[in-house]
Amino acid sequence: MEPPNKHTRSNAEPAMSHSFPDLSALPEPVLIHILSFMDPKEAVQTCILSKRWRNLWTFIPSLNFEHFRYRGTTAAFVHFVANMLYFRGASKLDTFRLRWHAGCEHQVSDYGEEICEIHVSNASSWIFSALSCKPLVISLDLRGFTNLKLPHALFTCASLEQLDLKLNNRSNEETIGPKYVNLPNLKKLNLSLLTLNNPVMQGILRGCPLLEELSLSKCSLEFSEMKSDLLSHLTIISCQGSAVVEILMPSLILLHLKNFCPGDTELSLKNTPSLVKVFVSYEYFVEDLFSGAEYEFFKCLTTVTDLELYGLGVKVLLEKIILNCPLFNNLKRLTYGQWPMNEKLDLLCQLLQHTPNLEKLTIVQKKPANPGNAKEKGVTGQIPFSCKQLKAIEIKYSDPSGVHELVDILLRNTNHRERVLIGFSRF
Repeated sequence: MEPPNKHTRSNAEPAMSHSFPDLSALPEPVLIHILSFMDPKEAVQTCILSKRWRNLWTFIPSLNFEHFRYRGTTAAFVHFVANMLYFRGASKLDTFRLRWHAGCEHQVSDYGEEICEIHVSNASSWIFSALSCKPLVISLDLRGFTNLKLPHALFTCASLEQLDLKLNNRSNEETIGPKYVNLPNLKKLNLSLLTLNNPVMQGILRGCPLLEELSLSKCSLEFSEMKSDLLSHLTIISCQGSAVVEILMPSLILLHLKNFCPGDTELSLKNTPSLVKVFVSYEYFVEDLFSGAEYEFFKCLTTVTDLELYGLGVKVLLEKIILNCPLFNNLKRLTYGQWPMNEKLDLLCQLLQHTPNLEKLTIVQKKPANPGNAKEKGVTGQIPFSCKQLKAIEIKYSDPSGVHELVDILLRNTNHRERVLIGFSRF
């Protein structure tokens, strides 16, 4: 009997396979889903793999074009985006994102007025092409462009459910000042770096009847009223203005205010009976602009169950209104701090006098400016408070100095310390 050939395998020898599964064998929807996680340029390059892959990229439901990430000249970026939108045609598009800042130094050395005008035209045509695919989400970050006019179709797109605009073009009202807004299915709107006057703001709110979430970031607020029947989430971050803004939103559940200086722009909660969660963070407070409207604002928080107060500006504000602060009978969870706790801890005890049904207290403690000088800061810890429902205290700290003293003061002023759970975490 001849010995077995070294290139043959006996029947008793187990079959061994060192090949990997063929990716092309996956169903087409799965392949398209995989491509949607790739950079657009890389997704297009898969067309060379085989005949089956040749046109798969044209069905990607999400496009994300970022000028910063594109490895090439601005001219190449413009050519690529234009061609990709052209060849994919009217294939269904769920999400279109375009991030392009004029004058990007690492790709263009001279952004003259003529070049900017050309790129403005390019950006507008790309947005129009995306709108023809009936997208659900459009996100535009186009800063530094002059004379930018967004296509009117952007503000009448019936398929849109989310729109993000970051334009940095406050002086040009035509950018975000359409004469007519009709976005019947829009549920989420994020606006950044824009000037919003009364006609623009009212036109947006009237033209978005299903709007649920509105976020304004670094905007100039030049309107006097925000009225919406369905809006449930309102976020205002680092905005400025010179008017009193009345908020009439019967369905508002969450209000998020960050780096928003009271006394500069005043918020008046006129009709917010559903409000249950409020986040307030002031880094500074202009005492000379204190008008008493801040007290009225806190009076409207009696329906709130979750309240978060952060920043030195909030501390200064509380010191001014604490004696007239209303009772927060519905408040269950309070988060308080982000300033040195050895500075007037009595302020916290005074605030707890107004939260009789509090169940959880979270304190975020920054490193004390002068450890050991609590007495010089006027901290006595002798202000009693009664939180009969208090079940848990959580201390978040960056430095352990004064933490145990803080817990001792809190427990000393509650009448059922044996039932309170204490938790600690460091950040």
